[in-house]
Amino acid sequence: MPTNEPNGRPPENSQDLAMVIAQNLKKLMTENNITQKDLAKQLDVAQASMTEYCKGRRVPNVEFFVSLKNQYDISIDDFLTRSITPSSAGRNVNYDEHRLQTYHKYCGSYFMYYFDTSKYKGRNNLQPPEALLYGILHIYPNQTSLAAPEFSCAAILGIKSREEVVLIKKKLDSLGDSADIVDYIARGYASAAYFGNFELSLEHAFVSLRHANMDKALAIFHRVDNNKPNYTGGIGTINSISKGRRRMPVIQYLGLARHPLSMSVEEIHNCLLLGHPTYRVDVEAKKMLDDFNKLNAESGVAAMNGFSEHQKDLMIHSILERSVKKSLERNMFRYGKISDSDDDDWYHAIKAAYRLDD
Repeated sequence: MPTNEPNGRPPENSQDLAMVIAQNLKKLMTENNITQKDLAKQLDVAQASMTEYCKGRRVPNVEFFVSLKNQYDISIDDFLTRSITPSSAGRNVNYDEHRLQTYHKYCGSYFMYYFDTSKYKGRNNLQPPEALLYGILHIYPNQTSLAAPEFSCAAILGIKSREEVVLIKKKLDSLGDSADIVDYIARGYASAAYFGNFELSLEHAFVSLRHANMDKALAIFHRVDNNKPNYTGGIGTINSISKGRRRMPVIQYLGLARHPLSMSVEEIHNCLLLGHPTYRVDVEAKKMLDDFNKLNAESGVAAMNGFSEHQKDLMIHSILERSVKKSLERNMFRYGKISDSDDDDWYHAIKAAYRLDD
């Protein structure tokens, strides 16, 4: 790995020089919130060449650094001889405009879809209509005294009715102004209102939320459609405190959509499980009962009557195992929750490890 040169001397070989340049290019892009494709377009460089530069495989030509200096007001000497810091990566009007344009793609109100986490692990028998909860997220620019604008967000969580969340979204859209929207959320839904900040990195969008002194949440989404005029939504993860009788740390999947989803509750449920098959109690129970009836019928199909009692027991065992397995799988992928028993198990594991060390 190349080392930084405090005296400004260039690296001793071209490979080390290429790696220093690659590191500095990555830092510059991170600081300016742009991608390789964006930088290549700004500097009129082939995207394949930019990839080579960013991976430390090639050293750019002189024209590249001249364009970079003109675009971002960098010191070419520093860029070639030492690892730059974010403050020395340079900013200009083009950067500020690009950053604002990118952030504004995410501004607006979204529907939120996620699972009810009030049940204990292993005791969640809710069907999709009862398992889903809804919310509203509003992202907006918050002008501050800082040089760069801060983007904030407000949310309403824990809405149980799909119809209610649609009505709330329509109300927020009719208000238009973000100040009025935030005030409406704070006054009308104080017990379910969350407020926080919105930030972007090169690959992810971060939504940090807090509810009074009772809960804080962090949601992370991929910036999968960054090149579109507006962010339409996506699935991410959210880490928060679960609701219910006992409040415990929980992480789960969270879906965002700028417009209401036309799919059924079951389809939304399946999407939030990342395609994992859902479990239909009515269908599975009927099939299991039918199998039991066939096995125990006094005058059934000849093939069934030919089974011994032991073979019938094995088949019943297999039917029950399949049913229980599907029920467990249905619940395992909804969310991960840290319960008191999990804490106890970890505590005893630590104690056991200490005893082993002694």
